[in-house]
Amino acid sequence: MKNFKLIIPVLILFAVQIALSAKIFFKMMELANAVQENVLPKHEKLFAMGSFIVIAAISLVFMIIIFRYASRKKVEYIETPAKEKDKSKSERRRRNLEEQKRLSEIEKQRNRTINNIMNGLNSKLDKKEFSEKLLSNIAKQFDLVQGIVFLRNENGLFSKAGTYAFYSEDEVPDFEEGVGIAGQVAANKELINITNLPDRYLTVLSGLGSSAPANLVIFPIISENETIGIVEIATFRRIEKFGENVLKVLSRRLGEIIAEKVKSRKQTS
Repeated sequence: MKNFKLIIPVLILFAVQIALSAKIFFKMMELANAVQENVLPKHEKLFAMGSFIVIAAISLVFMIIIFRYASRKKVEYIETPAKEKDKSKSERRRRNLEEQKRLSEIEKQRNRTINNIMNGLNSKLDKKEFSEKLLSNIAKQFDLVQGIVFLRNENGLFSKAGTYAFYSEDEVPDFEEGVGIAGQVAANKELINITNLPDRYLTVLSGLGSSAPANLVIFPIISENETIGIVEIATFRRIEKFGENVLKVLSRRLGEIIAEKVKSRKQTS
């Protein structure tokens, strides 16, 4: 808007300049004829001189205005992007700091959760005590309603080592690596998170009745890049990305303790 207001007086001055130039042109023609006839009125001389002065002044003002307008445009094109660039850098820096702070808080919370789950777990516990303690600690962090731990036995099969709130009239069968969902987790060494479980897939019994969990997570226990155990946990509330990351780290932390336990047992035998 400011530039538009500046253009209007420039155009008016330019029109006046053109009109005066035309007037001077015709007067100069008359002057030329008068000189030839040796007749030149005094007021005509004054008008001609004044016109030249006015047109020169207007031309000077006109050029100054054009110069300032062009200079202002140049400043706008040069300085404005620089300001915007500085503002953009500052905004990116602020966002990066906020993101770093957020990630740092997530990492701290993850480490606290892992330490809470690992609390009391050591190689001195037998496999049943170890498994039940592990599931009990997980229950405190993820509202676990049911869980079971399988450990690889001397025959290479995964057999039940401990449970949490698990009720079944039948004995839980052993399984091989690659067979069934848990077997696939053992083979792939990757956690799976299953939501929207079918009705009656799992049933949790209590004094209040029975209900079916909606979420099942199965993750491996890994030692030296080998799956030595499987943990299955069921919850009513879905375990989100943060919980998955905790359990993935837990996979190898648990493997270290179990491997140490196995090593100690071999040394004593």
